[in-house]
Amino acid sequence: MKLSIIIVSFNTESFLRQCLTAVYGTHSLGSCEVIVVDNNSSDHSCSMIREDFPDVRLIESRDNEGFAKANNKGFHIAQGDYILLLNSDTKIQGKALEAMIDYLDNNPDAGIVTSRLVYPDLTDQGVARSFPSPVNALFGRRSLLTKMFPNNRYSKKYLLSRKTSSSEPFEVDWVSGACLMIRRTVIDQVGFLDENYFMYWEDADLCYRAKNAGWKVFCIPEALVIHYEGKSSQGRQSSRLIMEFNKSVYRFYRKHYITSSLNAMNILAIVGLSMRTVFMIAGNMLARKFIHTNQRRKEVIYEQRH
Repeated sequence: MKLSIIIVSFNTESFLRQCLTAVYGTHSLGSCEVIVVDNNSSDHSCSMIREDFPDVRLIESRDNEGFAKANNKGFHIAQGDYILLLNSDTKIQGKALEAMIDYLDNNPDAGIVTSRLVYPDLTDQGVARSFPSPVNALFGRRSLLTKMFPNNRYSKKYLLSRKTSSSEPFEVDWVSGACLMIRRTVIDQVGFLDENYFMYWEDADLCYRAKNAGWKVFCIPEALVIHYEGKSSQGRQSSRLIMEFNKSVYRFYRKHYITSSLNAMNILAIVGLSMRTVFMIAGNMLARKFIHTNQRRKEVIYEQRH
C-alpha cells in the first residue's frame, strides 16, 4: 500500500467531516487507507464516521491520550509505505497529496515532506521552520514582536516558509504535525512520536531525530492545505494549552540541547519559560475579559434600544 493517512480527532465532528470529504475527493484511494483515532470525543464524530465514511479504519480511545500517543496507535496499524499525519481541522486542496508522494518517490534522501499550510485566506502559517533557539521565545511564530514586525530578520530566519516564496520545494528543519508525510523506513529507523509530549513539539522532535539520522525535510509549495488552526483544540481550557505548549518547549530543549540539569541554560530555560507561561495566561485572561465586557456592553445597548 502506498499511503496511510492518520487523523487524530477530539470533538471536531464538522471539521472532521470536511477533512475526510476533501481527502476522499482529491486522491485516488486505490492504494491508500484512512485511519481516524478518536480521543474520546463527546460529540457524534464516531457515529458520523461509521455512517458516512465506512471505509475509514476507526480507533476509539477511552480517554484523551494526547496527540503523540493517538498518532502512534495509527502508526501501529498503518500499512502504507508513506504515512501522513493530518489534523482534523485541515482541508486538502487539489493534488496536494499526489505532489508530496511524487516528491518522496523521486527524492530518496527526503524522509519527511509537508505541504504549504495556509489560513483560510491563503496566507502562509509559517509552520515549516528552522530548529528553535532561545531567541525564538521573542521572535516565535505567534510572538508579539513577530506580529508587530513580521519582516524582522530573526522571525524570517526561523519561519522559513514565510521567507521562501518560491514554488520550488525547499529544505527546512522541521514541519508541523498538522500535515506531515513520512517514509515508513524513517519511522522504522528513528521510532514513533515521543509520547512524553502530550501535545505540541512532538513533530519538531520527530524531525530532529530524522535529520540526525541523515534524512532531509522538505516543504512542497505546490501542495496546498488549508489549516483552520486551533479548531482541533477548541473546547480545551486555554490555560492548560498554554502550559502544555511551554512544557513541551522545555522538554524539547532538555532532550536535544541541554544535557545536564546543572547547566546554566537549564536554569535560564526554566525561569524564562515559567515567566512566559505566566504572561501568556495573564494576557489570555485579559483578552477574554475584554471580549466579555465588550459583548456585555453591546447587549446593554441593545436592551436599552429595544
